[in-house]
Amino acid sequence: MNALPSFKKAPSLWISLLLIAGIVYFRFVYPPVNILSWDVFGYYLYLPATFIYHDLRLTDISWVHRIMEQYQVTSTLYQANAMPAGGWVMKYSMGMALLNAPAFVLAHVFSLAAGYKADGFSLPYQYAWAISGLFYATAGILMLRRILLVFFGESISSLVLIIIVLSTNYFQLTAFDGYLSHNYLFTIYTFIVWFTIQWHRQPKWKYAAGLGFAMGLAALVRPSELVCVLIPLLWGISNSGDLSRKLQLLKKNYTHIFVLAMTAIIAGLPQLLYWKYSTGQWLYYSYNNAGEGFDFGQPYLKEVLFSFRKGWLIYTPVMVFALAGFISLYQKNRAVLYSILIYFLVNLYVVSSWTCWWYAGGSYSQRALLSSYVLLAIPLGYVIQQIISWNRILRAGMFVLLALMLALNLFQTWQWAHGVIDRTRMTRAYYLATFGKTEVTGDERKLLLIERPTDAVEILKNELDYSRLTVAVFDFEQPAAQGEILSRDTVFEGKYALRMDELHPYSPAFEMPFSQMTGKDHAWIRAEVKVFPIKEVSDNMAALVITFQHKGEVYNYRACSISSKSFGMKPLQWNTMRMDYLTPEVRSKDDQVKVYFWLQGKTPVYIDNLKIDIFQ
Repeated sequence: MNALPSFKKAPSLWISLLLIAGIVYFRFVYPPVNILSWDVFGYYLYLPATFIYHDLRLTDISWVHRIMEQYQVTSTLYQANAMPAGGWVMKYSMGMALLNAPAFVLAHVFSLAAGYKADGFSLPYQYAWAISGLFYATAGILMLRRILLVFFGESISSLVLIIIVLSTNYFQLTAFDGYLSHNYLFTIYTFIVWFTIQWHRQPKWKYAAGLGFAMGLAALVRPSELVCVLIPLLWGISNSGDLSRKLQLLKKNYTHIFVLAMTAIIAGLPQLLYWKYSTGQWLYYSYNNAGEGFDFGQPYLKEVLFSFRKGWLIYTPVMVFALAGFISLYQKNRAVLYSILIYFLVNLYVVSSWTCWWYAGGSYSQRALLSSYVLLAIPLGYVIQQIISWNRILRAGMFVLLALMLALNLFQTWQWAHGVIDRTRMTRAYYLATFGKTEVTGDERKLLLIERPTDAVEILKNELDYSRLTVAVFDFEQPAAQGEILSRDTVFEGKYALRMDELHPYSPAFEMPFSQMTGKDHAWIRAEVKVFPIKEVSDNMAALVITFQHKGEVYNYRACSISSKSFGMKPLQWNTMRMDYLTPEVRSKDDQVKVYFWLQGKTPVYIDNLKIDIFQ
């Protein structure tokens, strides 16, 4: 085996190895803690379901609930959808499961041999996923170096590697959260770009096959990554002459297009087979939560770029240099300009069109843009090249600024790791109040967005911080509306109460759009109702329900059952039910809250004085 070249001959290689060593070091300084949880639990569930529990359709959901309770991996099973005919289907595609399958197999063998629980979630499985992430990060950095050396010399390639790894959220997403999909996608994109370059240099079947498989794998990890097809499609085209030559190249090598398409299909075939097996359909849309989705008509571009919550250029300002690099790219290498620029703009538009534009926890800055860094490294290199050509004072000033941005990013990564930068609740006021700080006071934490409960029970504890407004009282003293039966015999207050039975299972509903409820980012809703069951509540289910609706589709559904022990509901007497509800991160200001009582059993129930308060 050949020895590594000296630092003088290949500084970019040594810098790549040092960057990788730093990521590995911090991965073990901050070891993984229950990483197979929340979204990662959804990515991963394919593996234990198939190879340990032999229940890919999740027909026996009891083992999943047992794992949830034992390891606290998630509070609700939002990672899968219940099917009408029984069983569940995974919400997330299986790309991450396939990429981590070798690590899972090794962890399973080790668990059986070493006496750990071979249940898919004990310590060996946790560490296997984390170590697997380090392997993919290593491959990504080394491949990025190879790409950069196509365009630049050793010095500029080294500088760009340092900036991408240490001056952006790449460091945080590999050293601390390398088990998320973005680290893997970054590496996959390095292969997409590398095979694109190689095929255009020397069209060969192996490059077409590699490119197709890499693109199919990217889409298998996250279907929206289909935008990656723009990279090879537009590569090398800067004018009509280039377009004509590209078409001739494709015509001459038309069999390569077939090879590319087939390898892309092969990469995605496991998902199609799974959907067919689990749902009976070759294609299945698993994101059936009406509270999230793509709203292409109103992308959140401003928020994605400049919000203090997760704004890309707020938390990763060094990428301004990459954007400025498009000017240098136009001047020096127009052949790749449009491929990179159009891909970046389309991907930014897609990322910004997702209604949960802050992409929940897992990162500060915009984690969904991480794969774009592979392409943005090229204009970044050209702008560095331009800066080096400037006079000494301007050059020194720019490199001092770059150094300060690197230091800021590393410090903010430390702040994030120690909870100073919050994962999801950042605000402008809080950011400014804690800028440069290593500790946070209780008063400063009050500047964060509201902390949202992760379980199904929500209780308003600090009522004095809100103004209270009663917005509706259903006392049933007015003449009965269609579908209502009023009772004189069983009444809590006044002359009438509402009698609900099998033919009339729903009470009148209170509805109000979020825009009329509050001008803030949230409000609390409290619903209270008097209930008179005529038999034991365990034999006759009924619930107080609060939910939101987007274009008629329900999300953030909450229901409190009369059988809940917290109410101590007794038959043949009036009981009080009270339910607090925190409004969700609404998809649209026009989304409406709906509050009602629902009789699910067959024995009649009486209700009275359904009251709704809003705390602003």
